[in-house]
Amino acid sequence: MVKILIIDDEAAAGNILKILLEKHIAVTKEVRYCSGATEALELIKTFTPTLVMLDIEMPMINGFDFLNMAAGNSFDVIFTTAYDHYAIKAIRFSALDYLLKPIDVLELQNAVNRHIIKKQGENQQLLVSNLLTNLQQKDSKNFKLALSTGGSIFFYAPDEILYCEGENNYTRFVFVNNKPLLISKTLGEYEDLLAEHGFIRIHKSHLVNAKYVSKADNDGALLMSDGKLLTVSKRRKDHVINTLKHH
Repeated sequence: MVKILIIDDEAAAGNILKILLEKHIAVTKEVRYCSGATEALELIKTFTPTLVMLDIEMPMINGFDFLNMAAGNSFDVIFTTAYDHYAIKAIRFSALDYLLKPIDVLELQNAVNRHIIKKQGENQQLLVSNLLTNLQQKDSKNFKLALSTGGSIFFYAPDEILYCEGENNYTRFVFVNNKPLLISKTLGEYEDLLAEHGFIRIHKSHLVNAKYVSKADNDGALLMSDGKLLTVSKRRKDHVINTLKHH
């Protein structure tokens, strides 16, 4: 039984989401709706959701405040928002799910199915805790990136990452002072996320932290601070060299 709680101050949006869940999520489920955080905090005392579909922008108590106040309750969370802004980056850095309104049915199915298949439990609470810490930062450069592998979750500042290496649908993270981690996400998913942190895509297989490039040679290769020599693709060479000049 999947117990889903929708929290959204816009009744129309909340009811549409309820209908979509009931119509398109083919599992045994119970779906409840609350028009605000205060009502939801009272409801979760008796209705213990396994999944909360949480609007971010709400009056009085927003979605993030609700999570703070609901600390100690064990549920997964999927954020729903009409805004693609700073909060979205914090959510992505914390490896949490979000859906942009108007909600696409296929994206909804994928997000809920991830919850059903990979119920996070205690790990989800660690991700939420990282999110709330990230949101307290005045600059997104201080965000910690959540990396999940083999049932464990690790949190790293971008400055701790030397480079990322794509391996089919996986990404290998190589760190300054820690053992590498293999994450089941593509390199492309991290390229946009880390761009503001000085990372450059130099090849279809490599994303590097410019801070740790020791030398760039004329043949199109970068020497990293750990001694690793990485090839720059011909079509990216000029862009990479120009970008490094500004670091």
